[in-house]
Amino acid sequence: MTLSKRQFIGILGLTFSFIQSGCISHSISSKNNAILPSSSEIRLVKTGTKTNQFSFQVEFTKDTANQLLKFRNPDLDGWQKLFNVKAEVSDTLGWRTLPPVQGSYRFNENKLLFEPLFPLQYDINYHVTLHTLEEEKLTGLGKIKGSQRVKKKFRINKPDTEPSTIVKHVYPSANSLPENLLKFYVHFSAPMSQGNIYKHIHLYDSNDKRIELPFLELGEELWNPSETRITILFDPGRIKKGLSPRESEGPILIQGESYKLIIKSDWLDASGTPLKESFTKTFSVTAPDNQIPSTNHWEVITPKAETKDPLILDFSEPLDHALISRLIWIEGTLKEFIRGTINTKGSEKRWIFVPEDHWTADDYKIVIETKIEDLAGNTVIRPFEIDRLEDPKEKSNEEFIRINFTVK
Repeated sequence: MTLSKRQFIGILGLTFSFIQSGCISHSISSKNNAILPSSSEIRLVKTGTKTNQFSFQVEFTKDTANQLLKFRNPDLDGWQKLFNVKAEVSDTLGWRTLPPVQGSYRFNENKLLFEPLFPLQYDINYHVTLHTLEEEKLTGLGKIKGSQRVKKKFRINKPDTEPSTIVKHVYPSANSLPENLLKFYVHFSAPMSQGNIYKHIHLYDSNDKRIELPFLELGEELWNPSETRITILFDPGRIKKGLSPRESEGPILIQGESYKLIIKSDWLDASGTPLKESFTKTFSVTAPDNQIPSTNHWEVITPKAETKDPLILDFSEPLDHALISRLIWIEGTLKEFIRGTINTKGSEKRWIFVPEDHWTADDYKIVIETKIEDLAGNTVIRPFEIDRLEDPKEKSNEEFIRINFTVK
């Protein structure tokens, strides 16, 4: 059963009102008594396949849980005021001054669980606190006073494992990139740890000077579901013209200069083991790209019938690797989806499709979503630098572009 936020707070608030001199009352009346779990009943429980994927659990007796689930109080708020977890992640600030770990709360039968948003970090202390509100609150069945607490500390030690995870690819893969490049995709050979990733990714200029804050440091990191790919966005305020960060600090990348993207080996994978080695991508910077990719310049190289030869779509310029892997597909004459595998070549200038079954002599369509972008964020219908105040109309409202081809 899932509780509302207010229901949950009322339940825990009422629970604490029956602790007397460190002892737990074992009598449960039908009106307002409940049993508080002792500190030994706050547990760390495994909730995922990763070695550091846990939730924090408080267990009640079944009778107590059933009674607690009946209580209501719409006036209490703040789940974290009653049950929170704090991590010792700062060398300069005490853990008590830090905000609670992000996550969610739920009841599972008679167990109350806090599920962290990210897997736990190794070799740091986690402090769990279960307590009442600091002031008197109405529960609907009585009043609670004081601020009694139950606390427990947990720590997960890093497993002793030989490093094996590496950076497999960084896209764009080209060594010449536009000054207004929007993003990098970093692919790993195994799932990675999350949280505070930007301390492991750095950008240096040709003089080996580290560039400060080149990336948009998001609280909610942009991982794929398997946690093997992270999207790193450049600060858009220093890319798009007319924005104050660009005007005051200038662009991050400068035409004619060269740079190094370095991913440090101290980044831990999901098992808590550092990367096998650091990774460096060196690239030079060309002029900004403010033109939309023109499908009129794209070339289709068709296969032969009764073969599994690849269909090749040549863009004539690099496009966004993740988008061309997801937003292009093949349809038959009846608009049926043609199954096959997709690959990219030539620094993402070529999209290659190999069918599961042999091609038949027929007409087909390549379907392209108009959200597809080049490396600077220009779509096939709109340039990235469009001024929506002066020119709010897009070139087209179409969602798809279709390119016909025939297999003979």
